[in-house]
Amino acid sequence: MPDWTLDYKEETEDSGELKYLDPKKLRFAKRGDALMLTIENDRTYLKVRPVRAFPLTDLDNFIGLMDAVTGREIGMIRSLRDLDGPTRQLLEAELDKRYFIPKITKIHEAKKEFGSIYWDVETDRGRRKFIMRNIRESIHEIEPGRYLLIDIDGNRFEIPQIANLSSRSQAIWEKVV
Repeated sequence: MPDWTLDYKEETEDSGELKYLDPKKLRFAKRGDALMLTIENDRTYLKVRPVRAFPLTDLDNFIGLMDAVTGREIGMIRSLRDLDGPTRQLLEAELDKRYFIPKITKIHEAKKEFGSIYWDVETDRGRRKFIMRNIRESIHEIEPGRYLLIDIDGNRFEIPQIANLSSRSQAIWEKVV
């Protein structure tokens, strides 16, 4: 029977060891906007946040589950493939919301003004305009030719491969970056 009391004060400090969870013992459900997790013969967590250990390079493996109430790690799922179809879809939907990163397909314009860069780009989710400050902290090369851009509001955009952009887009990129 799950522990519905959820007395977090009784939990001991983390030992620092990674705890892999048995996918067969996990039951997820949506309760409003919250994702709830019941671990068979253990306890229920009323609000769980899935996080990727490698959000840019390994999307389907090593999914950490965090207790959103306490901020503590519950454990890790080795692979989303180990989950049944509906559970996998539920977790994938939660992860997609958390790691929403539009991909830039074209750079219409980018101009520097007073230490900021004003971008006008086309993404796989439509046209977007955003502002970026401090280029060294806002543009990260993930791997050769692949970039992650972060705007002043913390929104993230990806250029999957700079060489695949049009020559005009590449020229704008080179001029600004």
